[in-house]
Parts: sequence; structure tokens; C-alpha cells
Amino acid sequence: MINKILFTLFLLLLPTQLGKHFFFDFSHLSGVRVDYLAPAIYLTDIIIFLMTIVNHKLIFKFFSNKKILLGLAFLLINILVSKLPIISAYWFIKIIELLIIFSLAKKIMVTLKEKNILSILLVSGLFELFLSLIQLIIKHSIQGVFYYFGERLLSLSTPGVAKASISGVEFLRPYGTFSHPNSLGGFFLLLYFFVLTYKKFNRYLFLKSIFLFISSILVFISFSKITIISFLILNTYYLLLNTKLNCRLCKISRVLVTFIVSLIFLTATTDPLTINKRVELMKNAMSIIYKNPIFGVGLGNYLVEQVNYSSKYYLFFNQPVHNIFLLFIAETGLVVGGLIMYQLINRLIQARLKKEQWILIFVVIFTGFFDHYWLTLQQNFLLVGLVMGASLFRE
Repeated sequence: MINKILFTLFLLLLPTQLGKHFFFDFSHLSGVRVDYLAPAIYLTDIIIFLMTIVNHKLIFKFFSNKKILLGLAFLLINILVSKLPIISAYWFIKIIELLIIFSLAKKIMVTLKEKNILSILLVSGLFELFLSLIQLIIKHSIQGVFYYFGERLLSLSTPGVAKASISGVEFLRPYGTFSHPNSLGGFFLLLYFFVLTYKKFNRYLFLKSIFLFISSILVFISFSKITIISFLILNTYYLLLNTKLNCRLCKISRVLVTFIVSLIFLTATTDPLTINKRVELMKNAMSIIYKNPIFGVGLGNYLVEQVNYSSKYYLFFNQPVHNIFLLFIAETGLVVGGLIMYQLINRLIQARLKKEQWILIFVVIFTGFFDHYWLTLQQNFLLVGLVMGASLFRE
């Protein structure tokens, strides 16, 4: 009963980011306060802590794996050589938290049952859709009670805010309770394909269809081009892969509708300098890796090093490189990071995954090539552990 309550709360609150940040002197870069350098405790962290206590035997068994212990040992060395050990220690704890969710994912699926999981996801999805649509319409955040769910204070005049325009009409790209619309889009993109490919959800087709529809809208109104392109490619692939739909005309029409809707949102004008900014960040990352090839700069320390590089763009020094692979190698080094990535790739190859499972991995890899939220933002970070754990442990 306790597990069921904790698992329900975790799934329900996963898209939110209610928490307390602790800002220190090192949390400021060039006089600007940076969230990425501020340790934080979120409500979801507290729930995970309670889940760990209740399920300590299962988690202890998971962490007794020699390869996992070896990887964590390498990361402990990384803490000792990092520029800010306190930040590295914080992210070391976050990685342990990610592994805890990964280890509990199958038990969460079994304990809550498919119908309850879909219902919980549907409630959280409806909440995010309501909040996002209101932000889109009124062009600013609502605040009030929504502040406690993680909604930021935003408007079109906020410096660096994400905007989009169609036919000359400018509006705020909705954030929901996320730190950025790209994070919102990526979160529901991964959930969309998790629900789409998890066959046991097919027993509750109505709930599944409603959630997929809600997730699709959130992906589109995020106006994240990479997310929408991923949505279009993978939906087309999955539809062609699905042999249950024998009607060729039906397949073509579905692909065509998805393409047309995607094209409408892809033609919206967002940040015209986004490619130039990402290229600049990638050059910085390559330079940081070159200067710190062995052990990297330390977990969570990327921005501490990047502040030494000049930028053409206002306040862009406080943005991590928009590539999870470069970010991970820059922070952990070619030795530690390379070994961990090698073990992950080797494990995936040996697992002989099904095509549906590779779709989920592709979502993270493809979007991760163009953004950093899978490694840096609470909701996306924990979702990866949950979805990958549940997917890799499928029956």
C-alpha cells in the first residue's frame, strides 16, 4: 500500500519541479545567478528517498552489481579532481537517484498496473496541456498556485525567453511547469513513444489514445523543431513497422496528416540565431575536452569552465553545450566518460533489444544531440531512468 501511494505520487508529480535551490558564491557567474550551479532539493527527490527506504532490499541488490559499483567508483575519482567538488558530489547523488529509479521501474509498472499508470499520466498530461495552452494564449505565465508546481515567472519581455511567431504574430512558447519549452516537448515526446510501444497498454485503448493525443499537442505547441522532427520520423517508422494495420491507404493518410501538421509548426519562426549559438557552444565544449582530456572538469562543472570563453550572445555563457555526449565527456573526461559510455553501448548491444525499445533510445540520442535537458533538468533526467528501466526490463 505504501509503495502504491509513493509510486503514484512520483508519476503524478514527475512533470513538476517544486523544489528549493541553495545559492552560494560559486552559484554565480559574472555576477549572474545560475540555477545549474545551485544544489536543489525537489519534492520528487523526497518521494524517491522514501521509495528507497521502503524498497531498500531490491535497490541494494541492484547496486551490488560489480559493473555499476565500478562505474560509481570512477565517478568518485571525478569528484576529487573537479573544480567544484561540492557540485560534483551533488550530481553524483543525482546519478545514484537516476539508478534507483531505473532499478524500481519494473516494480512501479507491476505495482500500479497499466490502467492506473495511464490514468496518472493522463491527469498530469491534462494539467500540463491546460497550463501550456493558457500561457500560449495570454503570452505570459499564470503564477498563483501554479508557481508551486514549478511555473516560472515569464512574459514576452523577459530577457532570453523562448518566443515564436507565425505570420508576424509573436507569442510566448509555452513552458508549462518546465524550465524551457524544449524540455517540455522532449519530456512528452519520450512519454508518447513509451505509451505507444508498450503493448500492455493496448488493453486500455481509450485511455492510451487520449494520452497520445494530449502528448502530441504538447510536442507541437512546444515549437521545438528537433522534437517535432523526431516525432514525425519515428511516427512514420512505427506506422510502417506496424503490420497490424494492413490498409496501405490508411498508412499513407496517417503519415500525410502527421507531416502536414508537423510542417505547420516547423514553419514557425523561433530564435534565428539558434544554430549559431549551438555551434559556438559545441566549439567551447570541444576546447574544454581538449584542455581536460583525462578526467574532465568534474560532474556539473561545465559552466564553471565555459565562463572563461567569450560569447557573442548575451548571457549565453550560462548555458551548457546543447549535446549530452559532449557535455558528459567534457565533465567526466575521455577515460571515465569513455569507459561508462562503452559499457552502456555494450550492454544495449548484448540485450538484443526489440525495434520498439530502440525507438525510445533513439528519442534520447537524437534529441540529445541538439539539447542538454536529459542530463541537466530534473523532470527529463528522472524520466529517462523510469522509461529506460521499464523498457529494458519488459517481458
